[in-house]
Amino acid sequence: MPGELSGRRTAVKAHFGELGNYTHIRPQFVRRAVDAIKAHGGEPFATDTTTLYPTGNRLSAPGVLSSARYNGFTEEALGCPIAVADGPDGESGAEIVLDDVGSGDPLRRIRVARCIAEAGAAVMLSHVKGHPLSGMGGAIKNLGMGCTTKGCKASQHAQHGLIFDREGCIACGRCAAACRFGALEMGAGGPARGDACVYCLTCMWECETRSIRLLPDGKERFQEGLAKAAAGVTRMLADRPVVYMNFLMDVTQFCDCAAPAGQLVFQNAGILASRDPVAADKASLDILDRTAVIPGWGKDPPDVLGKLNDTSCLIQMRAAERLRIGSMNYELVETLCRS
Repeated sequence: MPGELSGRRTAVKAHFGELGNYTHIRPQFVRRAVDAIKAHGGEPFATDTTTLYPTGNRLSAPGVLSSARYNGFTEEALGCPIAVADGPDGESGAEIVLDDVGSGDPLRRIRVARCIAEAGAAVMLSHVKGHPLSGMGGAIKNLGMGCTTKGCKASQHAQHGLIFDREGCIACGRCAAACRFGALEMGAGGPARGDACVYCLTCMWECETRSIRLLPDGKERFQEGLAKAAAGVTRMLADRPVVYMNFLMDVTQFCDCAAPAGQLVFQNAGILASRDPVAADKASLDILDRTAVIPGWGKDPPDVLGKLNDTSCLIQMRAAERLRIGSMNYELVETLCRS
């Protein structure tokens, strides 16, 4: 890749961490990537996108930048400009159509965050950690959710659906009060969901009686949608050099959007680099299966993160392989990096 970067504006995609999260990839590691890109003639900029969920501080571009500064992601620290890839409103993007996805599928059209879609190259820095819907978040999730617009994020989340259990509901109104989008209205029988719903799940997390739930196969459907969005991003960048780096460090049960994301699950296991995001994620999963689990979790390999989050992390990888994003087959070459 070094010779390929000369003169290219290179997106360094990282998760800047939610306000209060402290297990995201450290700014110092991002700086090392920035310096390496510069050394090979590239023109790096660090980037992330806005969130779909309204809690936290990253719903808007100013919030993303504010949280980034708080967590140490500044132009001075990183040595490069910082951009919010999906723009001020989270909807600035470039569309690509997945011709191998059915015409009625809401994820046939993927909107890739504009700064990433227009970059001349990309380095995807992905923190491997758990996630309540996908089991594991790695390169595939960084692509599908981290590199797309709000509307595309909503389409992915819509795949897991929402079920409202009228019998269990006590009509307390907390879910409707928590909805920042005005998508829920309380009636005599409980909440009614309107068209404004973006499936951010704020209402579900707020429900004390657990009367709001995903579809029975919601996590599988979500991971399938995640893979389709990731396919859109990789196809958008297909003619440009892209490298994926997975950080198997500070692995928690939940993602970097959580503040905090919980206790560590594994001992640190290193950093992976690949041209293939599917191979990077599968190798990450396999390495974690061979890494010491910190006592107290009560789960054994394989797929500890999947078990902790009641799903299988392999769903997204198999779906991504079917969409020709990459392959779960890989050769692991171990190296010892020295400063």
